[in-house]
Amino acid sequence: MTARPRLAYGILLLLQTICAALLLFYIHMAFRIVTEKPGELHSLPASILLQVVIAILIGQSCYWTRLRQLPVPDGIYSPVLGHLLAFAGRLSSIFGGALFSIYFLRQLPAIQQLSLDAGLLWRCILVFIILFSVYCYTLELERLGAAWQKVPEPAGPEPPGKSAG
Repeated sequence: MTARPRLAYGILLLLQTICAALLLFYIHMAFRIVTEKPGELHSLPASILLQVVIAILIGQSCYWTRLRQLPVPDGIYSPVLGHLLAFAGRLSSIFGGALFSIYFLRQLPAIQQLSLDAGLLWRCILVFIILFSVYCYTLELERLGAAWQKVPEPAGPEPPGKSAG
């Protein structure tokens, strides 16, 4: 892989990482708020909602652009960094699962009563979109981690019919 696609990949991954970090920050904030005041209905300020939506749109744009147009960089062999990347991906997935758990437990009374109003419906959709975005980021880190853990193939003998002279 030449320098230009590697740079493009790096920029897309950096943007995805920033977006995922923002989503994970708000997941942590929501977790803290809900555990401190479990029985209350909490509203999301419009400014935070806008940041979450923008992070989702940018992160997903970067992910699908990379997936369709750029291969995962090869040529780097670092099992330790590969494992750390794969671990970071799994860890972000765990935080996404925590968001779903907290949200599900908080909305359980409304779900049990089957009182799906428009507010609950859009919040459910938003949670699933956030989870999907975190999942895509997790896949990206796992792909890169797997590529960095792959043992480079040794240069074999020249194919028949090719000569060095």
